[in-house]
Amino acid sequence: MQRPNQFSAKRKTWLSCTIQAAAIALMLSGCGEYVYNELELMPSPTVYTEGDLDPFNSRGPKQIQPHTQLFYATDREVAAINDKQEFYTNKRGIALRTGTVSIEMTPPAQDWESLRRITLSGERETPRTLQVSAVHEIGPMPFSSSDENGAALPDHITSQAESIFSQAINRQLDLSGNRDVFIYVHGYNVDFEYPTLVSKELQHFLGYQGAFISYNWPATPNRFAYFRDLETASATRRNLRKLVELLSDKTKARRIHLIGYSAGSRLVFEVAYQIALQNQSSGKRRARLGQVILIGSDLDRTYFIQALTDGLLEGMDHLSIYMSSSDAALNLSRIVFGHNRLGQVAAEGEVPSGIEDLLISESRLSLIDASNAPGVDQGNGHWYFRSSPWTSSDIFLSLLKGLLPATRGLIREPKSAVWQFPSDYPERLKSALSVY
Repeated sequence: MQRPNQFSAKRKTWLSCTIQAAAIALMLSGCGEYVYNELELMPSPTVYTEGDLDPFNSRGPKQIQPHTQLFYATDREVAAINDKQEFYTNKRGIALRTGTVSIEMTPPAQDWESLRRITLSGERETPRTLQVSAVHEIGPMPFSSSDENGAALPDHITSQAESIFSQAINRQLDLSGNRDVFIYVHGYNVDFEYPTLVSKELQHFLGYQGAFISYNWPATPNRFAYFRDLETASATRRNLRKLVELLSDKTKARRIHLIGYSAGSRLVFEVAYQIALQNQSSGKRRARLGQVILIGSDLDRTYFIQALTDGLLEGMDHLSIYMSSSDAALNLSRIVFGHNRLGQVAAEGEVPSGIEDLLISESRLSLIDASNAPGVDQGNGHWYFRSSPWTSSDIFLSLLKGLLPATRGLIREPKSAVWQFPSDYPERLKSALSVY
């Protein structure tokens, strides 16, 4: 009589795991949308609408237009004639290919002043939608061992692609007068186009300063592909690390900033960790990592602490981790994995005092709780870096000015490692900017 009972118990456990996996897939589907080549422009950050900061530095169209090109890097397979996708498929490739993309806005801005109003206004009369209109591939990078079929890539092709790509980045850096490179790494459940559009709006609100690269790893546009995509994100970390090293060695980039969202934050974290360990073993800083930003990170907290004690921060200028108690996706992820996630807000007394002291002592680490920011709980609360003007404001101000949380209008309680948005954040922000 025990065999049926044992089987029933196993079956119940299996069903429980299956239901949990399905639930997290549904909750984390906020990382993408059903329509991939369409994105409504995010709300303007508070730092522009109320903080008097001009991302364009008072420059006009003649000064801005020459360096508005958006770059991409992807290890997705190139789309064939019979593929549903227009540019790149959702399958893993081997080669890391780079190029540029053209983006259109609908309805288009009538002139430069109209575009400035769209960017700097807290309210928009007309929603603006972005679409990818064209993709121009430069070619595979030299650290790509083969093409998608396993055939060796000719050296003259990869060397030429590297040269064209590096020169294009340098030209962008020279024209913008800013030598920073920004790389956005997306989450799961997206096609090639969607994170490209997110990258474009981030580039736009950064005032087209420096050079911006959309890193499009082969996520699958299927809400039930979460665990498969996590493995894919890990499989592509060498390509992202090599891209950072190429930018450090072959371009005029002063710093390379990494912005990782959701499942993409795991990829960014692993690359930063590898770079830190390489720096320790070689005794020198090979890659010029600037700021590393993790948003809605579905990473195990214990693993993060271990990396921190391994010297994670030695490979970068600063690490910022954005968290939210409204992130329903991560709340469910905790149930599935059985451990708290890095992007969750810890309950009072949950973090041991020794760990709290370690986090406070790290001057190159900022833990930022966005829970109090307006707009942070939209949808499933997972994509708040776009929906919350306060949160996006803090991210852009950090990237553009390099200011620490205390000088960006944030506050934290004594003996707490976590920074928060005060209720009078816009006033504090404006006061802080008047000093800089």
